[in-house]
Amino acid sequence: MDKIFLPRELFNRIIYHVIVHLPEETCGLLAGINNEVTKIQFVTNQLHSPDRYYMEPIELYKSLIMIEDQSLELIGIFHSHPKGPPKPSETDIKEFLYPGVATLICSPEGNDWDIKSFLIENNKFTEIDLIIV
Repeated sequence: MDKIFLPRELFNRIIYHVIVHLPEETCGLLAGINNEVTKIQFVTNQLHSPDRYYMEPIELYKSLIMIEDQSLELIGIFHSHPKGPPKPSETDIKEFLYPGVATLICSPEGNDWDIKSFLIENNKFTEIDLIIV
């Protein structure tokens, strides 16, 4: 996977969700087909923490089943870093459980918010293109 396509409407919904839940980190799943996101599943951050997240297990399970039932692919896992940085933390890398699935990080950029996309493999990350369409 070298790029992800995210519709502007879904990008805006993610950013709105992040802002509404400040100062906590938020998290969720991105699903679609062929690296084109068509569905967002917000999942509660069970930790309610400003610097850690843990997806509520039952919500995560139901979201993964819904993605499978709708014949979609899990494209990415997203979460926010309310105070930055705009890249995966050491904890994000250490605890990542979805090989081949992108990690999207929402973080403040100046007076606004941005989303960056990464692949985490072999205890390191590389940025991939996130194309807003």
